[in-house]
Amino acid sequence: MALAVLFGGSALLQQVAQFRGLTISALVLLAVVIIYAFRRNYRAGVPSARLHAARDTAFLAAIVAAIAFVADPARWSLGTAVAALEIGLMIELLGRLA
Repeated sequence: MALAVLFGGSALLQQVAQFRGLTISALVLLAVVIIYAFRRNYRAGVPSARLHAARDTAFLAAIVAAIAFVADPARWSLGTAVAALEIGLMIELLGRLA
């Protein structure tokens, strides 16, 4: 999955960036869902709350970078979005293995 994101993530983001309004709306909605998940996991007080918070933060950073790319395409925001998504996926994988 990480390799698919690495090689296909930037191309997918470039394709959906053509529909700016719809893409930004969907990304903002996804960011709101991630924030609510972050709050729910933090309030649960489970031992893995820090791991979930790190994962949610990485996904939120990927969403913010993707919004920045859609709003004003730049190479740094495209690479940052893919890198933050990769970090979030790796944290999730390590959390499931631990």
